[in-house]
Amino acid sequence: MWPARAYFRIMAATKRRVYRNPPIEEALCEFRFEPGDAWDLTMPGKLHTKLEDDYPAKPRQQQLARVGLDFDQGRPSRMRYLEDLGRVQLRSADGTRLVAVAKDTFSVHMLRPYQRPECGDQGGWREFRHRIDSGLQAYWAVSKPVGVVAVSVRYINKIVIPWNPVDLGDFLLCAAPEVTGLPDLVSGFASRQEYRYPNDGVHLMLSQGAVSGPDDQVSVLLDLDFNWRGESALTPEQAMEKATTLRELERDAFEAVITDNARELFDAT
Repeated sequence: MWPARAYFRIMAATKRRVYRNPPIEEALCEFRFEPGDAWDLTMPGKLHTKLEDDYPAKPRQQQLARVGLDFDQGRPSRMRYLEDLGRVQLRSADGTRLVAVAKDTFSVHMLRPYQRPECGDQGGWREFRHRIDSGLQAYWAVSKPVGVVAVSVRYINKIVIPWNPVDLGDFLLCAAPEVTGLPDLVSGFASRQEYRYPNDGVHLMLSQGAVSGPDDQVSVLLDLDFNWRGESALTPEQAMEKATTLRELERDAFEAVITDNARELFDAT
């Protein structure tokens, strides 16, 4: 439990906002399972049969690309596609919505645009949650696992500031602070912090860094990766509750680290 004073201070500092132009490059939710029946190569095909209406494109087995930060030591940070091996990907017709399945792992992904204007109030998190729920139910029916042992909800944001130079502290409260005795102009940065929440094994991995772009603007990748791992396996209903809780924590964390200047960028038409 949060101490009452800290809880109300956090709630006072954060607001539920729906932005016209959210900076989300990719949102994903991943479940890891305690296995039940033996996994076999027919599982992805069976899953596609159940989810074909939402993901009609031909399934493909390949390295699954994710947007992420490259933290190679001694080199400037940059945004690149991070690859996972050995997954089968089911894709929507336009390729912006997909699920990925592997042995004892299932994930749902939404790429930009996260909030489609034509979806109205049913877009964004409501669409994402529906896809997570329907995908999890389909995976459960096909694979019959014992239960969910880990849940991750991750939002990868690309914040583009349309001028340069800029004081990043005017947009991100978690930006690297200015240091007396060093130049004021920061040409690149990358950082990663892990936070442990005082409730039920929840951790946040917060990564941020400057990414390449036009010279007349500054682009920053802000990656909020919430994960939970428990000692006992969850049912599908409990796993969905956990995913919803992680999403609520992500929204609070996002609002906690941005400023009103950033909010104005996300609300611009």
